[in-house]
Amino acid sequence: MTDDLHVLSGAYAMDAIGDTEERRRFESHLARCETCATEVHEFRATTARLGMAAAEPPPPGLRDRVLADIRHVRQLPPVTSRTPSAPKRPKAKRWRRVATAGLVGAACLVTAVSVTQVMRERQRVDRAEETARAVASVLSAPDRRSATGRATGGGTVTITASGTAGRVVVATSGLRALPSSKAYQLWLIDASGPRSAGLLPADRTRPVVAGTWRPADRVGLTIEPAGGSARPTTTPLVLLNPT
Repeated sequence: MTDDLHVLSGAYAMDAIGDTEERRRFESHLARCETCATEVHEFRATTARLGMAAAEPPPPGLRDRVLADIRHVRQLPPVTSRTPSAPKRPKAKRWRRVATAGLVGAACLVTAVSVTQVMRERQRVDRAEETARAVASVLSAPDRRSATGRATGGGTVTITASGTAGRVVVATSGLRALPSSKAYQLWLIDASGPRSAGLLPADRTRPVVAGTWRPADRVGLTIEPAGGSARPTTTPLVLLNPT
């Protein structure tokens, strides 16, 4: 039984105080200690978030591997030398402290992973919203011009361009799938030569917005090595001039 009741807030929040008397003493202390009350509240909130963040089912075989590993793990830490003045603490109490620290560490780790996933999803949503705004600016422009053409090998390509917006929106349908070593690349072509306008997404279902479009530009589509090329290396599958 510890004399420092403040250290029990984490164990209490996770219901890890097994000693009835120690639990009673801490609850009496908790009623008049604002610091411990705050810590218990924060621990419980973290535990709740952990439960939601870890809702994904464990991979197959995880339970069997854990049960097999337990047979080879020491149940208590090895005995170490103590100074004469070091107070003796029951092994069960030490084990509860270690278990509590492990749970808190796991909660922090899972929460960090969850935050990373949320940030990545937020970035993906931000990019999608930015693309949607760019598409809307072109489609609503009073000077928009469009063209549609059939690509060599099958499929169609439709472009809508605006000089005031300085962008061209490219949408495709029915283009054949490419191996992972290849990609569809867009080009803006004027009298000075071609300029890369980016790659089509692998699924070819989303529109692509290319910037720096000028009224004299034509739009071309080629098959290039994965990652794209600085200059076209194949004959364009289609060349379009919005009218």
